[in-house]
Amino acid sequence: MRRSILLFLLFLLFLALVSPIAAEGAGNTTLSGVNGYLVIPSAEPVSSGKSPSITTGYSGIFSVTGFAHIPFVQMGFSDRYEVALAADIADATDLLLNAKWRFSHKGETSLAVGVVGQLIDVKTERGLAAQLYLASTFSSSIMDFPSKTTVLLGYTFHENLDSNIDFGLAFQTPFFPEALKGKVDFLLDFGNVSYSISPSGGNAENRGLVNIGLRLLPLQVLDSVYLSADIRALDLFDHQGRAVSIALSLGFRPNA
Repeated sequence: MRRSILLFLLFLLFLALVSPIAAEGAGNTTLSGVNGYLVIPSAEPVSSGKSPSITTGYSGIFSVTGFAHIPFVQMGFSDRYEVALAADIADATDLLLNAKWRFSHKGETSLAVGVVGQLIDVKTERGLAAQLYLASTFSSSIMDFPSKTTVLLGYTFHENLDSNIDFGLAFQTPFFPEALKGKVDFLLDFGNVSYSISPSGGNAENRGLVNIGLRLLPLQVLDSVYLSADIRALDLFDHQGRAVSIALSLGFRPNA
């Protein structure tokens, strides 16, 4: 596993140094396939114009309990709406359906409502859950570096939780911007919410979780085609939920 992570980091560094300039607003996703940070969604939907944008990608999770695959497909509409479908495949398979509506965008501040519908263990239990949230994303600064900050409040609809009220805080800021030419960002998010009520890594149910990561911002590889990548460390302070994740996504965003 360590060798795979090292190779992925070298690949990310290579792309950052030799690829074209990152595309503004092309978008990166969380583990569940929605535009955002590590597990916390952003109030900003994936960038799109008159024509929908389409992104497909894959996340792998290495945890103390094993390995999980999360493929996803995401669509954006009119820079206001976003939907995504992801499958969390481990010992059981869960389906995650995301929908987001940015209802306010003034200057560098966005407000959005979203929902994550979940079908847990589709083969046997077929349990249902949903996470409804309100997110605010705005520009800020961390130690003189520009940052995108998101505050999230929400509610999880599921009967087997000690607390159904969700909160989260997330930051994204350039990582060694001079050396990496502003193409790699550092990510931090924390709160009491996971990407699913039955996550394959990073379980926030007991004490919340802290996640960090590095993100290769979307890079144009062909006309209207963008490549992005993440490496993530989940639930750093809790051994049972601790995990490492790597992700790649390929997006098609027509210019018109």
